Amino acid sequence: MNSKKVLVSLLAVSFAFVMVACGDSKPKEEAPAVQETSASADPDLVKGEELYLQNCSSCHGEKGAGDGAAAAALNPKPRNYKAPAAEWKNGNTIAGITKTLKEGIKGSPMVAYGHLGDDNIKILAKYVEHLSKN
Repeated sequence: MNSKKVLVSLLAVSFAFVMVACGDSKPKEEAPAVQETSASADPDLVKGEELYLQNCSSCHGEKGAGDGAAAAALNPKPRNYKAPAAEWKNGNTIAGITKTLKEGIKGSPMVAYGHLGDDNIKILAKYVEHLSKN
């Protein structure tokens, strides 16, 4: 029974990696909704949204509700960014989110995104924090 759980977990993680690596190759039929004015006015949030949609939304969902296409296959489920700060492994501050992005979360499908580089991780962390508050 234990080996079945390990196998299912490995399959779920593999599926998540494929979803993240491949992205959505189909063209969008509708243009993405325009972010609220405060996000549009901040170039970091515009870039952060782009990075987020490319790297995070398949698991965390477009608005960070933990309801992305790959979420159903993951255990534990992806973070809902509206969850209280105490439920976040490293906290919901930019520093905590940056730590999670750089290191991942051991024992979960949340992998490290160090390959994005420090500047992009900082921008992505700012956007995730923005989603958690809006």
